[in-house]
Amino acid sequence: MSMKLMSAVLMTVGIGFAGAAWAAGGAADVPASVAEGKDFGCGAKGQKACPMQGWMKTVMQSATTSGDGAKIASALEYVASKPPPGMPKWVAISKDGVEKAKKGDIDGAKASCKACHDLYKAEYKAKLRDAAF
Repeated sequence: MSMKLMSAVLMTVGIGFAGAAWAAGGAADVPASVAEGKDFGCGAKGQKACPMQGWMKTVMQSATTSGDGAKIASALEYVASKPPPGMPKWVAISKDGVEKAKKGDIDGAKASCKACHDLYKAEYKAKLRDAAF
């Protein structure tokens, strides 16, 4: 399959998923960056990691893999300090994870990560994936 065709297929699938996420969240329109197929220049196979993606893979993944509550809490505190616009539950979810990690509830802290990903990951990737983190 040619690279152009593969890109078109992947973009179509991505727009479909992003559109479904916005529809579920009640937003009326798909952002122009998604509708126009913006190339973020990061995050795709063969490209450098996007800022948050790289941070998550190095810092957060290392913290959660270690099972060290203090490391997880520290990483989640950093996440809580970086709320993107239009994502009002970001801070509360992160701080919930901080508290659970500090109490040694590693599974609970990881559940807060999943809750945030379930709520915001698709939208973040579609709108802000190349933003500084």
